[in-house]
Amino acid sequence: MNVDGDQTDEVAAYPMVACLGYAIVAHMATEDDFDRFRQGFQHLSGRTFFAEGRVPRFEIDGFALLGVSLGIERADVPLLERDWIVDLLEKSATAVPRSDWEHGLVKAAQAVLGIVDWATIPDALCRVAVKTALSVETDPDEMQLSWASAVGLIGEKTQPKRAAGRAIFDSCMGALSRLPIHGAGLPELITLLDEVRDAMSHWTYETKTRVKSVVPQQWEVDHEYHVQNLLWTLLRPVFRDLVDEQSLPKVGHTTPRYDLGIPSLRTIIEVKFMRRAGSAECRKITQEIAADRSLYLGNRTGYDKLIAFIWDDCRQTEEYATLSQGLEGLEGIEKVIILPRPSRMDRSKIPE
Repeated sequence: MNVDGDQTDEVAAYPMVACLGYAIVAHMATEDDFDRFRQGFQHLSGRTFFAEGRVPRFEIDGFALLGVSLGIERADVPLLERDWIVDLLEKSATAVPRSDWEHGLVKAAQAVLGIVDWATIPDALCRVAVKTALSVETDPDEMQLSWASAVGLIGEKTQPKRAAGRAIFDSCMGALSRLPIHGAGLPELITLLDEVRDAMSHWTYETKTRVKSVVPQQWEVDHEYHVQNLLWTLLRPVFRDLVDEQSLPKVGHTTPRYDLGIPSLRTIIEVKFMRRAGSAECRKITQEIAADRSLYLGNRTGYDKLIAFIWDDCRQTEEYATLSQGLEGLEGIEKVIILPRPSRMDRSKIPE
């Protein structure tokens, strides 16, 4: 980021420092920018503000005060070096009219530095925009209020307000496009597992060179542990309490050990790998899952639901209906999901 200005002149210096602060919080700053921000901040710290007989500039420029405060927080300026701006912001908060947008920016600057609570920022648009920039969790009701304010900014010419409105718009659109992670339950879990088949269209299984001088790669799935790893990668970002390979209370001489579990949903995901075609293999898988169900589910284990995820290496799709219907008729088995080995993962096409 390039910002022109003579640091020996206050009027040129404070806009530059503020711009650098915004660049830092937006992850657009270089190491040199960080150094320039710290130098500019030190220069400002030596100035006298609200001096008698001088027109206030930086002191009542809420947008600049917020930019500098954001930079302080992200550039790790030591606490002992912040005292002067803490005092300045307290004076600025009383000097700026409370009904003005600038007052909200000053309160936001104070909130960024932990001087006041976020709730003291009167304008929801300003409050949520700054919290979003800092990745601070926002209450859904707050987001709704800020969205209503952003919608009302159509035709707004003030750049800071337009920037805040754009931040709210982007944040809301991002939230709408994501799975509601904190509210994900059994239906969402089943949906995710059901969609693995389509997602495998982007699985790396190259039959020819795509990047010059790089050998084609095949991410092979050879056994059930590979399938478990695939499901772990898919589910862990959504279900934070996902666990794997956990032992359950002993039953006689047997210590049951399930593949994947989500304690909050009281659900186990058991992975099977069918290597051979034919009804004998299907019977074997059916018997194994039925046995797992009797060992894994119940009050003593903390689990009462089971999802069977089966990788079919032979693509015997004609057997799927019988296999699924038989197992899903057993109490506790919520879903049987069978993933045939994708046709694009044809071992015969692997280059020599």
